Amino acid sequence: MTTSPAAASRPVHFPALHRVHDRGWINDPNGILHHDGRWHVYFQYNPAASRHGDIEWGHMASTDLVSWQREPAGPVRRPGEADRGGCWSGVGLVDTAADGTPVPTLVYSGVDGVASHLAQVLVARTDERLEQVTRTTLAAPVPAGVALEGVRDPFLVELDGRRWGIQGAGIREGDQVVPAVLLYDATDLEHWEYLGPLLTGHDPVAAEHVPAEIWECPQLVRVGEDWVLMVSLWFREDRVPGSITESAYLVGSLAIGEGGLPVYRPRSGGTVDRGPDFYAPQAVADPTQERVLTWGWSWEHRTRTQEQTDAQGWAGCLTFPRALSLDGDVLVSTPAAELAALRGEELALAGVGAGEGSVDETAGVSADGAGRALVLCAPFRAEARLTGPARVVLRRADGTEETLLEHDGGAATLLLDGGIAELLPAAATPTTVRLYPGDEDAVVLIGAIDEAWELRLP
Repeated sequence: MTTSPAAASRPVHFPALHRVHDRGWINDPNGILHHDGRWHVYFQYNPAASRHGDIEWGHMASTDLVSWQREPAGPVRRPGEADRGGCWSGVGLVDTAADGTPVPTLVYSGVDGVASHLAQVLVARTDERLEQVTRTTLAAPVPAGVALEGVRDPFLVELDGRRWGIQGAGIREGDQVVPAVLLYDATDLEHWEYLGPLLTGHDPVAAEHVPAEIWECPQLVRVGEDWVLMVSLWFREDRVPGSITESAYLVGSLAIGEGGLPVYRPRSGGTVDRGPDFYAPQAVADPTQERVLTWGWSWEHRTRTQEQTDAQGWAGCLTFPRALSLDGDVLVSTPAAELAALRGEELALAGVGAGEGSVDETAGVSADGAGRALVLCAPFRAEARLTGPARVVLRRADGTEETLLEHDGGAATLLLDGGIAELLPAAATPTTVRLYPGDEDAVVLIGAIDEAWELRLP
């Protein structure tokens, strides 16, 4: 990761391992692809302020998923064009030209700033090193004849040797809005043909597990023998204050039906992440090995005021890369194996209870004499392996305490980087939470801790 002269003045809650761009607003991860030995990760980005607005695609790249460098921007707003209001969420791929040449390509939602709830699909071709966009094409206008509350966030699916496109949407039915995933024939990447809904909220399994008015950021990927559809749940502000709520998933099958079109049949589902600070994950099949990776957007905690965010000059970050798997029908996220390269010195663990070398139980956790404790001071960068129940507490210098998250049991990994904590169980749903420790505060982990390491800046 590159660093800047401003690094020394960052607050201790700055997620230094998660943010390459020091300033500005970050939200949804986009356009993730692997090309010529490097991972490229884009994201919605406002470089001018720590607020959502004037969105372009920020860009970072890595050869190892650990050391990241800031790269030239991806799609940016173009006056007078379909994306004049912003370049919103989408995906990346390495397409193939007629002569067999690989063509890095970004597919995204272009909004006009007037009716931004109705996004058009744009396809941006880049140069070989993904340093600049060379050509942009309108691939799909807003579908005609559909009463849409919103449509956005294209995603591409390969099935039986053919390419299909999907978008998240909400369809008005009277005073109700029914969420939907819209289906397109994307055989010609620059000319999509709308085919109708792939799935709607009328499906009883979908209604139970992914209730919403618009399914944002649909991600349809094969995990093992099943197909997982991740969506982010959006509601109108007057129905659910705050509008966006959480990310959830369905597990099911995807196959070509009798009509020659894909049919998705969900059988179960759940929550992608239990934490309050996680949304809009993007999933990508790793072309270098058999796994599916995902990144999510972690916003500033809802207790954070806009004035506080303005003062710090930045907002939001992406999570660490996670590998997706299924434990039965439970979607599991575990740390990408490459993250082990961040480990530095092993950290000493103390006993819980009275006695020399121990910490007392004022952090609010009873470990029944069997647990251990890890007390972390600034800069709050660590990894811990858990084997059972544990709790993470923010202990303020004034003696007050706040429980940040709890782990019910089983093997898990806790990753802490300044102001973001990611709890990733080996067989259960993860939890992501933002925190804001001060210079003199401590983060205390108490419970069934196996071992722990400091995390180093690459």
